[in-house]
Amino acid sequence: MENNIMVSISCLTYNHEPYIREAIESFLNQKTTFPFEILIHDDASTDKTAEIIREYELKNPHLIKPIYQTENHYVKKYKTIVQVQRGRAKGKYYAMCEGDDYWTDPYKLQKQVDFLEANPKFSFCFHDACILNQGTGEKQKRIGDRKIDEIVDLKSLILQKNIVTASLLFKNFLNWSDLPDWYFRVKAGDYALMILLAEKGLGKYIPDTMSVYRIHEGGVWSRENQDYYIEQDILFHNELLNYFTDKNIKKVINRRLNYAKSDASLSKIRKGNFLTGFLQLAGNINLFDKQFRIKLRKILSAVKSGIKARLKI
Repeated sequence: MENNIMVSISCLTYNHEPYIREAIESFLNQKTTFPFEILIHDDASTDKTAEIIREYELKNPHLIKPIYQTENHYVKKYKTIVQVQRGRAKGKYYAMCEGDDYWTDPYKLQKQVDFLEANPKFSFCFHDACILNQGTGEKQKRIGDRKIDEIVDLKSLILQKNIVTASLLFKNFLNWSDLPDWYFRVKAGDYALMILLAEKGLGKYIPDTMSVYRIHEGGVWSRENQDYYIEQDILFHNELLNYFTDKNIKKVINRRLNYAKSDASLSKIRKGNFLTGFLQLAGNINLFDKQFRIKLRKILSAVKSGIKARLKI
């Protein structure tokens, strides 16, 4: 790649004034044996986010390469963001961290690059992350002590969905100007990217906790209610069903889709809409599923909430 840049760090930001310094500092604090670049895309922030970025750009012009939009592209032209931001990356590898998240390990990039350089059959790697609730200060690990697949293939990725965006490092080998149309129709763009990467090669889980995902009122997904998130999850997996032709992959997608449809049914039950909720649930629940006991507890909890909603307790 040009100038021997090993990693392109991509940071998308919008109205992240309280957080963007911490993100940029976490990039600058990376200790590596190779050069990297920091590509920041400010999506026409209306607060002081762009001002803060310019401050860092002046101090680090060889590292920080920003774009300052004059109109918001997330709402109107998300495809433009992807093609411009990723298309200008010069690195052999690509890392992402949005402006309200940050990295906590100065050797994060070095550890991940070392692994991918030594294991060419892998196309990406990821690590554990801390989930921070900005409002309450509560912290928890994304994966922690849960058992997950440490070597991730396409089936595993679809079923487990354990990857936090800021933990991902991948080979910069996708054609960003020719991504499938469905990629731009779904809201979960980062998850869609991981699906495309898993088509090309394996992924590796590194158990170190090296980033923070921040939950706050200004976050894109934080602004959406749970029903909207479930609806988008269903649409996403329907897109995958249309995209893949392999019967075994479709079987895994349908399994994940049924989980999402069950969540939609439970949401109706919680609101007291018992008839519609149970009718929908009946078509998406398997009594012989190994996790049926867990689902049963969720159903009973939803019924309890639905009764309260009916009684307006």
